[in-house]
Amino acid sequence: MTHSIVLIHAVRSSRSMWAGQVRRLRKKGFEVHAPDLPGHGTRRGEPFTVDAALATIDAAVDACAEPPLLVGLSLGGYLTLHWAGRSADRLAGVVAADCTIVPGPALARLYGLWMTMKDWLPGDSDSRVERSFARRHSRKAARRYYGGGRAHGVVAAVVRAIGGIDLLADVAAISVPITFVNGEHDPFRRHEALFLEAARDGELVVLEDAGHIANLSRPKRFTKILRRCAAGAPLPV
Repeated sequence: MTHSIVLIHAVRSSRSMWAGQVRRLRKKGFEVHAPDLPGHGTRRGEPFTVDAALATIDAAVDACAEPPLLVGLSLGGYLTLHWAGRSADRLAGVVAADCTIVPGPALARLYGLWMTMKDWLPGDSDSRVERSFARRHSRKAARRYYGGGRAHGVVAAVVRAIGGIDLLADVAAISVPITFVNGEHDPFRRHEALFLEAARDGELVVLEDAGHIANLSRPKRFTKILRRCAAGAPLPV
């Protein structure tokens, strides 16, 4: 059991995407740290590198009063698994959300091209992307996802970094419990069976009627999962 939780955000977002979870968890007495990754939020303008991102997680874990539950979503999930594969002895557990797809170099490049193409369209790309996000989720979710500003110039560096990580090897090296959380309609579910097979102590939770950013699709349910994982309690099947 732990009362400390670290939350690592998705690409182009910031710590603001966790506002709902931070509020609810702190209300229940948890110590919560939600840092901005390099190149994002308050750190826009900094170059994104894996080393700098891992150092950010390292500092957040160090700031906790006890070994925390480390939680990451999408890019944050990949980084969480990569960090935990080397330092799991400093954690109480891991939650990796919306990141169960093996991001080989070719697939990562395709994803990066798709993300970048959104910026090539005419008009204000920030407003257009936020409106699109709001249609898929809600206006409140869009405000939280982009509340720290939409990070620009990070996609190429993120794609290069994530495409070079052997995530299944990282998962296999993690000795603490791992909970994989996926939205029912998340396209990143593609390899979830491989991640479960690689994990020493892993389980999968699928959030019904949720998409890729599951913490904003189903914020209350997602927070409840984090509380159960922090407590070491079994999750409902």
